[in-house]
Amino acid sequence: MKNKVIVATGTSQHKMEFAVDYIRQYLEKNGYPADVEGVNVYEADFRALNPDVIVLIGPNKVDIDRPVVMGTPFITRMKMDAACEEIASHLKKE
Repeated sequence: MKNKVIVATGTSQHKMEFAVDYIRQYLEKNGYPADVEGVNVYEADFRALNPDVIVLIGPNKVDIDRPVVMGTPFITRMKMDAACEEIASHLKKE
């Protein structure tokens, strides 16, 4: 079964797409099968999405007991691999 990562953001679509693509590629390269999806943090139903981990870029509007990784590195483009390592630490490897 694939892991599920949700990138939740209140910022631009472009920043969300960049984060989703970067995380997806990192996880694939490192043996973590995952569906990585971007959502609007204000509109998402996190319970229905049922993610393994949430990457939060923007305000904390998360109302589910799941690991949350701060997504600031995907905006600053600094320490992105460290953020991906933290994301992966909450996932199952192949």
